[in-house]
Amino acid sequence: MGIKESNKLSVDASFKTPQSCRDFFKTKSRARLTPVEDVSYVRYLVWNCDGTSLLSGSDKFVSTFSFDNSSKVRFRSNLAGHEDNVDGVAAAKTNPSLFASCSADKTIRTWDARSTRYASKVTTKDANLYLSYTPDDNYIIFADKGDSVGLLDLRANAVLDTVAFKEETNEIVVHPNGKYAFVGMSGGKVDIINLPNLTHVKTIKAHPYLSSCQSLSLSPDQKYLAVGASDACCSIWDLEEMICVRTLQRIDYPVRSVSYSHCGNLLAMGSEDHFIDVAWAS
Repeated sequence: MGIKESNKLSVDASFKTPQSCRDFFKTKSRARLTPVEDVSYVRYLVWNCDGTSLLSGSDKFVSTFSFDNSSKVRFRSNLAGHEDNVDGVAAAKTNPSLFASCSADKTIRTWDARSTRYASKVTTKDANLYLSYTPDDNYIIFADKGDSVGLLDLRANAVLDTVAFKEETNEIVVHPNGKYAFVGMSGGKVDIINLPNLTHVKTIKAHPYLSSCQSLSLSPDQKYLAVGASDACCSIWDLEEMICVRTLQRIDYPVRSVSYSHCGNLLAMGSEDHFIDVAWAS
């Protein structure tokens, strides 16, 4: 199979120099800042399930945002209740009004956007960092600073089980079939565990041993898992063959966040770089 000769691209005047590029994107930028009252920083950001609201975690608050007819983001409210930093926020999979938050105050709280007070509160053994709903919204799986993973039953409002790991535990994502969860870990690993009994199924050696797998994202078609790590790389794994099909190495710092677009063609990566890298993932 030969390589087709590519057509010669004409360079527009706006893209001849780095400064002209910056000027072009500055004039075309549609980004608008939205001030948030009483919040000094944002630690986590997530959409609700139907894309009508934006939720963020910050210093002791869960902030909610809505959109007006012109698609502008509008700050709605700060929901108080946590006594320490809010490190994680998760939106329910089936109800756009429901979401949950976890904090360094060793609690997980559930919320209804139609109320300003949390709906339920569960105390855990350690400060919590990550959480995710199961597809039926009956459970929340969470990871804490003590490198343990637990399962919270929302119907009983109680922690069903907790499993301690020897390695550092990071972000958790639940497969849409509800049977498995992926846990990013130190040692360059991603552990696959069974739900709801939290038993080990398989380990993916996704990155070098000295790196830590910090962020995960499942493609919308459920075929691929993107793994962002502290080695400044993002690997994409075929979940059927369990092989790495691509690596992205265009940033200089640990990949703290990865996210697929709704179509699965694009993959966004966030780090300590002063930009968000968007790659063609297909």
